Amino acid sequence: MKIIYKIMLLCLLLPATSCQKWLDLKPQNEQVSDAYWTNKAEVEAVLGAAYVKLQGAVKTMLVWGEGRGNTLSLGGYVDVDLSRLKNFSLLPTNSYAKWGEFYQIINYANMVIKYAPAVVEKDPSFNQATMASFLSEAYFLRALSYFYIVRSFGEAPLILEPYMDDQQAYELPKSSKAQLFEQIIQDLTVAATNGKEIWPTVWETKGRSTKWAIQALLADVYLWLGKYDEAIISCNAILQSGKYGLIQGTVNNKNNWFSIFNPGNSNEGIFEVQFDYSKNQTNKLMEIFGSNYNWIISNYCVSLFIENAEDIRGVGASYETISYKLWKYLGAEGNTTIPRPYSDQNWIIYRIADIYLMKAEALIMKGESYYPQAVELITAIRSRAAISRPLEAGSTELDLLKVLMEERAREFVGEGKRWFDLLRVAQRDQYKYKEYLIEQVLLGVSGASTPVIRSLLLNENAHYLPIHADELKYNKLLVQNPYYENLN
Repeated sequence: MKIIYKIMLLCLLLPATSCQKWLDLKPQNEQVSDAYWTNKAEVEAVLGAAYVKLQGAVKTMLVWGEGRGNTLSLGGYVDVDLSRLKNFSLLPTNSYAKWGEFYQIINYANMVIKYAPAVVEKDPSFNQATMASFLSEAYFLRALSYFYIVRSFGEAPLILEPYMDDQQAYELPKSSKAQLFEQIIQDLTVAATNGKEIWPTVWETKGRSTKWAIQALLADVYLWLGKYDEAIISCNAILQSGKYGLIQGTVNNKNNWFSIFNPGNSNEGIFEVQFDYSKNQTNKLMEIFGSNYNWIISNYCVSLFIENAEDIRGVGASYETISYKLWKYLGAEGNTTIPRPYSDQNWIIYRIADIYLMKAEALIMKGESYYPQAVELITAIRSRAAISRPLEAGSTELDLLKVLMEERAREFVGEGKRWFDLLRVAQRDQYKYKEYLIEQVLLGVSGASTPVIRSLLLNENAHYLPIHADELKYNKLLVQNPYYENLN
């Protein structure tokens, strides 16, 4: 790791005095732990670096979570690597198959986990409770990072020790999906014991790890593992906390649902990656969806909104009428043509609507006697969106899952969830719903490529990204993911 370059990013989050101490570094290859783990400010600096890296990973979260789904289509300017990802023709050299951003977050988290406890004895102002809170954040960020990695690559190295020195040999083989998920659960279980309920400011409460963000991530992980009772328990912890609620869809004839995205940090937000133009913290979302419009809403997703013309999340809110650009990231208000002045919208990872629908999914999977409760939760999301038409849920597990997934498509289009949603449902119970995944993906691709993609998706190994060629070059213990072994 190039320590000096990484630590410079801390100025985005920390006071000048704290940042300056980190910039006064000794020679590059001297271990940071030997000279810098002396006080609370330095621990918080490393933790802050992890959050800065999370800001930098927003584009990756978008591409990994949406790129192979069916609610976004390729728009105006599209680079070759993005086109190949969308069409499931990736090579190991594809730039979107790089996992480095998340391993950088993991490394900062590992530093805090290993070295923060000893700082308590060195700095009288750094008490045990504060240290435990910082550790909770580090465990959460590590778990979140591995969750993105395991869903995207299947197998990957499990690194639990910090990488401190540029000359340090650090080669590890891949760990299995089961091992990665086990570690994620362990980390979140530890994080939950000391997670804060609130922070002093709104942006911290929404943008730093909290007890509720931890429970939201746990619910998501449990859904992937088929642990439905546990998922419901985590959802209920949030729903019964009194901290969050569905905001009204319309207030004084204005689209209030849109306030989730601008100004953001609404009563629905559980964990949002924070951006603020006034602090020089911006992202590329207006470029991605606006000037370049790499992505536009897909015809399939538009058809879902058209089914309910009264849906306040549709045209003028989630997307523009003619261009099909995603207005939720470009506009200052819903149902207007007023643009955002700056690209500093938050990237929302979890909000309360997600908790409603994750709980509904868990209830569906628990069996027929739980279907009415699931329908009630889905209906609550539809009603908030001003949909008056009764929900036609069907009578089988797959019928209800389809209804649920359509609602998730409407509510979360462009929020980095669709591909992960499809894969989660498909791979359950030994790929019980593989055909559903294939059908759904094909709704979002061009007709000419349909036969090729259908054939490709029959191979479950093709559902994961290749390990990038650079990683294989520098880590000789890595083995390429099976589908890509003979591709270059």
